[in-house]
Amino acid sequence: MLLRQLVNFRPTAGPDHDASRPYSRERRVRWELNLDRDGQFQALVDLADPTDKAARSGRMKLVPNAGRTVAIAPSLGADDVQYILGWCDEQTKPERVKAAHAAFIALCRRWKHEHPDNDAARAIIAFYDRGGADLVPKPDKWASKETVTIVVDGRPSTDSAALWQLWKTVVEERKSGGGDDVRRGLCLACGRVGALLNRMPQALPKALVPGADQEVALISANKAIHTYDFSEGLGTAPICVNCGGTAVANLQTILADPTHTFTYPRQRTRLAWWITHGGHSATIALLDANPAAISDYLDRVYTATPPRSLHEHQLCSIAVSGNVARLVVHDWIEQPLAEAEAAVQQWFADHEITHRWQDHRARFPMWLLLTCAGQWQPGVTGAQGRYIPLYDKAADRPDDLAQLLLHSALYGANLPSYVLAHVVRRIRTDGHVDEPRAALIRVALTRHPHTTVEAPMPGLDPAQHDPAYVSGRLFAVLEATQRAAFPREEQPNTTFFDRYFAGAVANPRIALVQGSQLWPAWIKKITSSAERERTPQGRNKRRAAAAALRTRITDLLALLNAEALPARITTEAQSLFIVGYHHQRADDLVRARTGRAPEIAVNEQDQPEQPLNAVTM
Repeated sequence: MLLRQLVNFRPTAGPDHDASRPYSRERRVRWELNLDRDGQFQALVDLADPTDKAARSGRMKLVPNAGRTVAIAPSLGADDVQYILGWCDEQTKPERVKAAHAAFIALCRRWKHEHPDNDAARAIIAFYDRGGADLVPKPDKWASKETVTIVVDGRPSTDSAALWQLWKTVVEERKSGGGDDVRRGLCLACGRVGALLNRMPQALPKALVPGADQEVALISANKAIHTYDFSEGLGTAPICVNCGGTAVANLQTILADPTHTFTYPRQRTRLAWWITHGGHSATIALLDANPAAISDYLDRVYTATPPRSLHEHQLCSIAVSGNVARLVVHDWIEQPLAEAEAAVQQWFADHEITHRWQDHRARFPMWLLLTCAGQWQPGVTGAQGRYIPLYDKAADRPDDLAQLLLHSALYGANLPSYVLAHVVRRIRTDGHVDEPRAALIRVALTRHPHTTVEAPMPGLDPAQHDPAYVSGRLFAVLEATQRAAFPREEQPNTTFFDRYFAGAVANPRIALVQGSQLWPAWIKKITSSAERERTPQGRNKRRAAAAALRTRITDLLALLNAEALPARITTEAQSLFIVGYHHQRADDLVRARTGRAPEIAVNEQDQPEQPLNAVTM
């Protein structure tokens, strides 16, 4: 159960996990109201610094916060201008500001009454007894909803232990109904009888929840239509005061921890994960590592001794988004950590692909697979191209792609068929195939829910005789033949690839018929160029290249008879064409680097792209 696991979560010790400051949050504070020990007004300090980008509208400080909607609910020691100073701007209603200011003063009086020896409480009440807001000069620019914190005798009032003690009591009274209206019952999370909440005591910051327009409630039932029995409040979800506060605080801690979240610009969800019983998992974190670290780790895992015992640990993960002020839970799954790590290792195995420019197979992190699903921009005048960054709305990536990939990686689930269709369409539109795209095609085809073709291998598969796969291989050989026929400085402005690739993915017949008519002339050009070589070694190399290319073309054509040569083909077959094309190209370049394919010019035109990195996000 989600709430139970959130309550049981134990965050790493740190300043953000201070149990002595319950129901608190980092907020941007614009003003600092300074009083002396006797409550005399000293200054209203503007904490904004136009020269500091991080402090242009104030500085982040940990202040009391319990979330509020339309009700008047003051905080202690720090709150909005309208609560602390009673100032009303053009955007607020004077009657409401007056009531909010009075409620704040009343809460401060309760603080002094319950803790009469507290210096901060005494000074604040003395300040209000002297006239309070009337004594403070208004700055040129201010807003009623800007945050003010009160400092007494040089010490923030929020440093007072008495403040936090009272604040915890106040929040729990508010959220449970208070007084005679307190409901008592069995808590779903801890299984004990106690005071039950009517509302959750805190909300999640909207910055942590994609799509949220306001602070987000973990559970909300403000109207009868929101509940099963048409009752208001959390009557159908009994949660005790302690568990409610703990669950929200722990979820905020988890969502704010970059080492345990996967979140990407313009993706609709944020996925957070954690291990029960204090466990850890480098394998799960590997999903967002860099390609070199992934390969190094997996190579060590495959050759290492049997892994540690993981039976007591569970992987918990939650994928969330926001809808105005509501939390949308897209996924909540618990599973044994051993199963999750096995699923992640299988994910890397299902998308590993032969690399054109390296001697090992490539595996990729989530951010790179997500990046390569967007639009490719070719370089201008010889410059290298790039993928449009994740934050750019013109990138043309499905907004649920990250959630789908992560769900498949963690639980071995299939990918919807539209993922494969999207990547194929982008490759055809962009005319660009690289290792990440080939890997994404391979895993989407391997995990297709209704595939009609055999999933491809990581590298070239001579035993794969599917017409679409063979057609992709043949297209790559025809492209290499044209390239070998012309010196680098004489390459055509529009190559065979430029002219035919986009159409060949969906209809290989036309491109391969044209290639079958053109390749003899290219072979002849390679052969004739051998006579112009000055050395016997050069002449022999050109003749061997012509013979090798002729043999490879005829061998592949032999696998395609007139009936088997594909015309209009399905999306799955199109993906096989692309994978076959990449496999042949990568195998040729790998063999050429080792001297086993002298007919392939490694340094001509087809150069490795710069490695993508997290900056593209």
